[in-house]
Amino acid sequence: MRTAIMTPRRTDVLLCVSVAVVLAVVASSHEGRAGDVNPLAYLWAAGLGLLMLIRRSHPVLVLVLTTLGFFSYYAAGLPAIGVAVPIAAALYSAAEMGHLRAAIVTGTLTLGLSTAYRVATGQNVSLVVGYEFITHAALIAAAIALGHSVRVGRHLRRRTEQVSRLLTRQGELDQVVEGREERMRLARELHDSIGHSLSVASLYSVVAREAGDAKERDDAHELVRSSITDASSHLRRTVAVLRGSGRFEPDAGLDQVGRLGAAPTAAGYAVDVQVDPVDVAPEVGAAAFRLVQEAITNTLRHSNGRSISVRVRLREPGLLGVRVVDDGTAAVPPQIRPGHGLSGMRERVTDLGGTLEVDAGASGWVVEASIPTMPVTAGGAP
Repeated sequence: MRTAIMTPRRTDVLLCVSVAVVLAVVASSHEGRAGDVNPLAYLWAAGLGLLMLIRRSHPVLVLVLTTLGFFSYYAAGLPAIGVAVPIAAALYSAAEMGHLRAAIVTGTLTLGLSTAYRVATGQNVSLVVGYEFITHAALIAAAIALGHSVRVGRHLRRRTEQVSRLLTRQGELDQVVEGREERMRLARELHDSIGHSLSVASLYSVVAREAGDAKERDDAHELVRSSITDASSHLRRTVAVLRGSGRFEPDAGLDQVGRLGAAPTAAGYAVDVQVDPVDVAPEVGAAAFRLVQEAITNTLRHSNGRSISVRVRLREPGLLGVRVVDDGTAAVPPQIRPGHGLSGMRERVTDLGGTLEVDAGASGWVVEASIPTMPVTAGGAP
């Protein structure tokens, strides 16, 4: 069974009929019998009811015409219909449409003038002032208050819907941003972890090819296998994140920076790694690890130097210093050109509120970063 929807137009038609019927009934009850009522009273009732059809588009006009009709009705000597009843709908409509002040002023003046006229013509003061004035004032106030509350409620519903739409839109934008950030994290992880493992595997394959004895060759082959296994493990984690069955968690920290020297050492590099015991947030430790890893990878790939120095220490309270130096002399080292490696390093550091510098030092190329030991949020607070 279909339920009829109460549209604004249907509401106005219903109010039109209700006003006309109520006023006609009140006029008839005053005279005792419908046949004794002047037909003009019904005409006035119908006219005041019809005004409700334009109450939304012309609320002030309806209020003015209703007030004039009220005084004209009594001036014509028609049956008494009270004060509040004939103007209540117009007052309600004006308040509902946002003309609260006009409704209050009109209601007050109409009731005041009507009461003053009745007292001046010798009607019972106790009845007029002590009973009917209070009753009509209460009805007028109720009509205005009801109209205003309907308007406020409608406004609140509209604002609630707007806020709901904004929250929905914000949620969609947040998902887009989160997706973009997740893709950037994936790109960094793929480049830093898998790229490093494959670079190390390539390096060990060269060592195996140039090995002078079987044991050295077997050791190099084992290191190639281990590096490829690490790359496969990282790839599986990446696929799990893409499928939604996993998430990236910091899987390395300062305590594992030392093992990064194993690959270049096996390849014949002179490696010096010094890591001070520093209490840092997991993501800071992971960023420092990846930074050292990427710097060493770039040295293995591009530098013509044969030594690598790594220093990780507390530069000052609350600030971790990471410094990686090689003794290469390439004029324009690829690691300082814009690319995934440098971009990834810079993103990791700046996301945590730190700074990164990559430049030529006195005896080689230097990668140096300063990272707060506790990550800094976008608002600037730890």
